[in-house]
Amino acid sequence: MRHYKTNSTPAVARLLAATVLADGGLGQDEFDTAMQTELAARLSIGQVEFERILREYCDDLLMGANYLDAVHLKLADEAFALLLEDIRDPALQAALLQAMQDVVKADGVETASEVDLLGQALQKWGLSPMAVPARTGTELRTKGRPAAAPVLLRTS
Repeated sequence: MRHYKTNSTPAVARLLAATVLADGGLGQDEFDTAMQTELAARLSIGQVEFERILREYCDDLLMGANYLDAVHLKLADEAFALLLEDIRDPALQAALLQAMQDVVKADGVETASEVDLLGQALQKWGLSPMAVPARTGTELRTKGRPAAAPVLLRTS
């Protein structure tokens, strides 16, 4: 994984990118929500920069097979914990957690992988849940909306 400076905009954007991809797909609703969060506006994370960091994150996942969970194409828990360590400022952690929750809720479907990602952030940062949904088993919550369309990223 690339190294970004602690509490930096790229470190925040990478965690937002990980949240967008946590359910295994790149949905338009989640992508748009990440771009529209209060935190993205405050840190001036624009679409071009976010797309670059999202691509870098995907490249890092593909280049470092040791970072992947053997069953799913996702970052292993230990590697994700290291990414969470890049955000040390408590106020930034709280704002980022809220943005991550907004992204998870964006498509109307909260998968076990997404809720697990939020749980890891809560635990690592020592925060209390802010309306993180309670779950039992592996059921999904939907709002009766169809699956989100995939996001097409610019290649240049």
